[in-house]
Amino acid sequence: MADKPTPTRDAAKEQADAPVLQSLHDRLGAVLHWASASRLRMALVGSVAITLLGGVFAVWSYLAHLAVDQEPPATLEMALEAMDNREFEEARILIGRMQRHPQDPDDFGGGLFVLGSVKASQAESEWSAARQRAMYLVAARYLQKATVLEIPAERESQLVFLLGKSLIRGSQPQEGISVLTKALLREDLPTIKIHVLLTEAYLALPDPDYEAALRHNEALLNDPDLSDEEKSEALVVKAETMGQLGQLEEAAKLLQQLGSGHSQQALAKSLSGRLAIATAQQLPETSPERQPLLEQAQADLREAQRLDPLSGKLTRQAMYWIGKCYEMQGDHPAAIGEYDRIGKLYGDTPESLVATLSRADLMRFSGNKPKALAAYRSVLETVGDPVTYSNHLLSLSELRKRLINAHASFVDANEFEEAMRLLEQFPELFDQVQVIQMRANTHEQWGLADIHEASDTTRRDSSSLAKQGRHHLRAAGRAYELLAQTRFATPEFTKDLWRAAEDYYLGQNYTHAVRVLEEYLHYEAELRSAAALLRLGQSLLTINETDSAIQALEQCIDMYPRDVSVYQARLECVRAYMQQNRVEEAEQLLITNLTGEALWPESPEWRDSLFALGQLLHDTGRHEQAIAKLEEGVIRYPDAAQSLMARYTIARSFHSAAEEPAQKVRDAKTENERQKNRKLRDYYLEGALENYLLVQRMITLEGHGASTPLKRNLLRNCYMMQGSVLFQLRRYEDARRAYANVSTLYQNEPFVLESFVHIANCWRRLDQPLKARGTIEQAKVVLQRLPRDTDFRISTNFDRQYWDMLLKEMSKW
Repeated sequence: MADKPTPTRDAAKEQADAPVLQSLHDRLGAVLHWASASRLRMALVGSVAITLLGGVFAVWSYLAHLAVDQEPPATLEMALEAMDNREFEEARILIGRMQRHPQDPDDFGGGLFVLGSVKASQAESEWSAARQRAMYLVAARYLQKATVLEIPAERESQLVFLLGKSLIRGSQPQEGISVLTKALLREDLPTIKIHVLLTEAYLALPDPDYEAALRHNEALLNDPDLSDEEKSEALVVKAETMGQLGQLEEAAKLLQQLGSGHSQQALAKSLSGRLAIATAQQLPETSPERQPLLEQAQADLREAQRLDPLSGKLTRQAMYWIGKCYEMQGDHPAAIGEYDRIGKLYGDTPESLVATLSRADLMRFSGNKPKALAAYRSVLETVGDPVTYSNHLLSLSELRKRLINAHASFVDANEFEEAMRLLEQFPELFDQVQVIQMRANTHEQWGLADIHEASDTTRRDSSSLAKQGRHHLRAAGRAYELLAQTRFATPEFTKDLWRAAEDYYLGQNYTHAVRVLEEYLHYEAELRSAAALLRLGQSLLTINETDSAIQALEQCIDMYPRDVSVYQARLECVRAYMQQNRVEEAEQLLITNLTGEALWPESPEWRDSLFALGQLLHDTGRHEQAIAKLEEGVIRYPDAAQSLMARYTIARSFHSAAEEPAQKVRDAKTENERQKNRKLRDYYLEGALENYLLVQRMITLEGHGASTPLKRNLLRNCYMMQGSVLFQLRRYEDARRAYANVSTLYQNEPFVLESFVHIANCWRRLDQPLKARGTIEQAKVVLQRLPRDTDFRISTNFDRQYWDMLLKEMSKW
């Protein structure tokens, strides 16, 4: 009989536990069954369960608290000892424990000192220059706070030195100089290191103080405890600084004091090349000595590259200066190539930034604007926060100056779009006021350039170009107004308001011009007050606020009788008076301009007053006087812009003057009276015809035809008026030909219908009724051909329906 298998220990345990588990299962089932019998029992069981869970959590929290309380206490002495042993992470952890369990409030300053020291030490191990500067800046913040609190007395000297070092290395050289200059008076601080840092700080200022840097460098070189390596580095700094001061011969002599090692010789060659470049820069570009110096510089710099064992800072600098040699030799492609290599190989370095900036300048000079803008953008993105900027090759002030020059060169070349795109990157590096000012000036120059180009009437896009120019001038006005707000408490405030008002006026935003001019006059009592009142009157007159315009212009005339603006103010006031039919006052202002002692015929205001007086005489029916004044104007100023319109007004005055004798011819009772007035009438009509023909020739001989709406209208009117004058002179065939010019040249304009009517009248006077009816039929065809939405009342006295009725009636004659 086979033996039964012996149960294992686990199996035996499971068999032993089975009754217990079964019992728990049964009891739990009984509880659940009991609880589910009613809602009250379920609520009771839930409350018990929640209470049990809360108890478990409370016990767990208490145990955790006991565990925390068992954390060993940390003291400032422990953190200082860890810091001295360069166990920086341990020091930081200890300070954290001190903050969680503060024991002595006086230790807070010491804790900040430890944290600052830890950050300064960590900064030294950072591989990125930007990260290094940022870390030093954080260290300086901790240490500055520690200086106003209590720290152990034996650590005060260490705090001062670390604070000065962190400020200088954190790109705050001026503050670091202030700290370390006082530290030099303390005997317990490392003098050599302080002089090194102060030399570095004076050279890192936005405007480097080379004299002060040399003083500290000299003090460093006089220190007997200086090592050979430190002495070589100090000699290089001294030679570079003397080179910046133009002391090239003295700098060259220092190179002989460098050691014979590879590092020292690499430094010597690098410095020798840079001094040769500095010497070449002082020579004229045509000097025969310039090219050999640049060739020597390139040879020395390439040797420095070869001797640099680490291919590090010296190599980067040598590559940059080689690119500078190419640039000075005029080989811009080679220079761009060298600068590009530096940017690709050594992206986050001072040399790369300066090389990229130089590459951007060269691309701008060569006309490659897109790549130039991309390079400038790269420079601005690399600089980042100017607080942490540091570059031994290019100070922050010099960087800003070069970028401003780049922007100005785009503006001067009328490359305004590129200038604005460059400005978009400026807010990080420049203060708000400077950026707003550059933006305002760019918009202003852009608008003026567009309007100047639009004055060339041969351009097909002159209208859209002028509109674009006014848009930019209005943008300039807004920018200058914003600039004024930011400089409210400065003498520039009213100057900015004036420029804003001028740009609004030129941009034809007269409402804003009025608002800004009123603010300007409120704050400015003397400077440009007369000019501002003139502009205010002009703006108000343009927006049809005639009464207010007259008030401003009269104030200008009465309060500033000797200011140059008063003459133009009189002319503008004449316009306003004429709108209110104040003819005598308007005429008196013009006569004052023409007969006063201050103005001469050479002045623009005297010229404009003469033409305005002629127009006023014409408008008031004094045609003989109008002809005399306008004839004087066109003789004196044949090339003036008003001459063409003045000549047309002369023709209209002759034409209008003929109406009175023509009426007398009709009313005359004797032949003698009739002949006398007929002769006078014909004299005026001949004068009108002569001047209409002259205006026509002036327009057509320009070579561009009727290039503006005004000239097109004048040319059309001259043809029509010639026909009218010839008809009155009973030269019907000549009149018909004049009207025929209109019907030929303006076939798609509504006023051509009038020319057909006049031609038909000429045919009837020539006793050609069939041709007259044929002309009317032709007019009916033209009427049908004109688009249905044509607005006839713009250039004729009738609408389409009336023209249709009139032509049908005339066809029956």
